[in-house]
Amino acid sequence: MLHVTMVDPHPQTPCYLLTCAHTWHRTIVDPTSPKLVQAALAENKLDLILITAMNEATLASAEILHHRTSAPILGGEYLKETALPVARYLEDGAVVGLGPLAQTILLPHGNILCYAMGSEGVVFTGPLFATGLTHHKTNKKALLKLQNLPEETMACGGGAHNLPLVGLLTATRAS
Repeated sequence: MLHVTMVDPHPQTPCYLLTCAHTWHRTIVDPTSPKLVQAALAENKLDLILITAMNEATLASAEILHHRTSAPILGGEYLKETALPVARYLEDGAVVGLGPLAQTILLPHGNILCYAMGSEGVVFTGPLFATGLTHHKTNKKALLKLQNLPEETMACGGGAHNLPLVGLLTATRAS
């Protein structure tokens, strides 16, 4: 079982702390404020930092947290353009162990990695739904991958905190 806590409700890329109830493995998705992350962690160890998309807030925060905690940073190939000390570059379909397993879904147009946790019924979408999907229309083939997730999957990310994924995708098709 995974416990999901929103650490920072940033409008574009909210930050989430994921804690596995079995392993106590702690992962931060899209850190936007090292201060808020460290307050949420309290005295607990940070095991992993996941990045969904490249933006200044998450890149700077990820670097600070990495230096303070030694937690490895994982993200897409787009991070090769940065000086961030990335431990592993993820591709579409890569599996990441967060306690439960997460499968990455790459949306190439916009360079967004989503992290789908099928056993938990949640997908972390980063900024994908933050401003609507009009700039992702050329990415329809990639968005179809999200439709393959179970119907009850909840989306967590900018513009989509704990909302049903199926509703967000239906709204996308209508626009």
